[in-house]
Amino acid sequence: MTEVSGARRAALAALDRLLADAPPCTAQEGMDAVRCSVAWRDALVARRRAQGASPALDRDLALSNGVLGLTWSGVVPVSGFRRERLVKAREALLEAGG
Repeated sequence: MTEVSGARRAALAALDRLLADAPPCTAQEGMDAVRCSVAWRDALVARRRAQGASPALDRDLALSNGVLGLTWSGVVPVSGFRRERLVKAREALLEAGG
């Protein structure tokens, strides 16, 4: 398993844990999901720096930024837990490549 694949799977597992529990999640669970999303994005950035651009990698990098934004806004919202944003972030992770 590559670093990118492992980070993506960890981010997906963190979102699955949040979505499986009745809201609201704990602050620690929410921040764990954000950290996993950041780790996936950082692994993609490292791969792009090492290997250069490719359409698939650039697509996944754009997706990772969207996942991070949705995850952050889903667990640290101005007004209440935003489950629908976490669901969208999870769907984007499933769409991403390895």
